[in-house]
Amino acid sequence: MSAIGELSVVESAAMMSWSSTTSSSSSSSLLLPVYLLSVFLDADTSQFHTDSQLKPEVETLHYSMSEHAHNGSLVADLMTDARLRQLLPPDVVHQLYFRFLSSLPVGAPMSIDRKSGMVHTAGDIDREAVKQCRHVEPCRLPVDVAIGPASYFRIIRVSVEIVDVNDNAPYFRQSTAVVLVRESASTGSSYALPVALDADGPRYGIQRYELTSSTSKLALLVESRETDSRLVPRLTVTDVLDREMEAEYQLKLTVYDGGGVSASVDITVVVLDSNDHSPQFDSQRYEVDVLESVPVGSVIVQVQVCQSALLIHHSHVQKILSIIYPSLARCISNSFHCFTFGLFIMSLSRHGGGINN
Repeated sequence: MSAIGELSVVESAAMMSWSSTTSSSSSSSLLLPVYLLSVFLDADTSQFHTDSQLKPEVETLHYSMSEHAHNGSLVADLMTDARLRQLLPPDVVHQLYFRFLSSLPVGAPMSIDRKSGMVHTAGDIDREAVKQCRHVEPCRLPVDVAIGPASYFRIIRVSVEIVDVNDNAPYFRQSTAVVLVRESASTGSSYALPVALDADGPRYGIQRYELTSSTSKLALLVESRETDSRLVPRLTVTDVLDREMEAEYQLKLTVYDGGGVSASVDITVVVLDSNDHSPQFDSQRYEVDVLESVPVGSVIVQVQVCQSALLIHHSHVQKILSIIYPSLARCISNSFHCFTFGLFIMSLSRHGGGINN
């Protein structure tokens, strides 16, 4: 007798027992649950759909497929791989139907044939569009399937690995970048460099950086970020910088992905000045004879202040002149490394036979 037939016999027995006890005393009706239990225990359940040959869950079935596979590509044959034809009689297999237990993630469209249990791609499988696959290797998606009808309900655990392909090239957000480094920077100091991007997974994502440079005073330092293991390039100072000797450096930062595809960005390192040089007058002492009749506004002497640094700190020069020549006006003209000051008479007065100011 089939499993469904056996179940009908048990149900009929239960109904007959219920009819006979309705005319009996109330105490006899209390024996109904025990009677039903004995009926189920005495029945031969070797052919029921709860047969141990067909467990409520089978072990996980693993599959793999390449992203961007052709639409309609076969992913899984669940009827065959779960051995349902071997475990169940033909009339039961004919009743089975399949459906996904939950909705599939965005970027991994798949369909399942309700009767055959075959799973196919239903559009473009884009690994980078699947949230669960970003920066993960390998990427395995749970695609669990439920088998109906309810009397034969089972869950097939399915795992589909989306295999990455090198379909994205690395790139920088900008083609050029400027890094400012003060000449007083200590050895070992590091500065941020542009970080390259690549949408591919770890296998074909960013693998290494290279720095092309004409100086040995600057080098590349690559760190691995703790949160997601992404590579982060930094520029490190390996020797003393001197702006007066070299004001800027031209570098090239190149990145390579897992497939050997590269991208680069041009880096200009500008060395900022530090006030490491004192200004120098062109003479240690100035002596000028001035007639008492000289008109106000006449230039009496030119003083030149030079500094080897390219950027002269105006405030320092002004302070020096204000101390040495407190009552003389100053006209300043910048001539690259030097300033020329025209000193002229503001006023004249006699004091004890001499000239003040």
